[in-house]
Amino acid sequence: MAIELEDDAQDAVSRLFALINLGDAAQTSRQLSLFEEALEDAEEEEASAAELLWQIKDVIDWESGFHVDWKDAESFIGCLNQLCERIDLEIDWGTDDTEDEDFLEGTSVPELMEIATNQLRVAGYTLWNWDAGDDAYAGWITRSEDDEEMTEIADTLGFDLKAGDQPF
Repeated sequence: MAIELEDDAQDAVSRLFALINLGDAAQTSRQLSLFEEALEDAEEEEASAAELLWQIKDVIDWESGFHVDWKDAESFIGCLNQLCERIDLEIDWGTDDTEDEDFLEGTSVPELMEIATNQLRVAGYTLWNWDAGDDAYAGWITRSEDDEEMTEIADTLGFDLKAGDQPF
């Protein structure tokens, strides 16, 4: 069996990969191929919005998106730093040592998401987060000029998406 997407959903997924890869056509193509292979290997014929998001997450994790445990501030910082390297941006997390235990224990992923969201907005980018439906935070970065299109994609695919300063 395989999951087949309607044409509008397939177009939305293709556009999503293009937006979150910030113009990197090779990475977009590679991730889209991996996503399509995952749909072909699926045991069901239809997928819910949540199942599609999990397929997308598996393809993009730490390359074009993040998925971290609700209390794992260190991984969130590491992943966001890696994602921001693509756009030559360094987030000021408010400390000289982001691995300092006192710093990590005194902050939370939602607080860090707000810091990153504000700094990314100034640079012309938007940090998004989607409802992972578990004790985790997940999302990606796009250009702010694509905000309207990103919300349309989320509507088409049926998943909940908010700016990073409004974590689920």
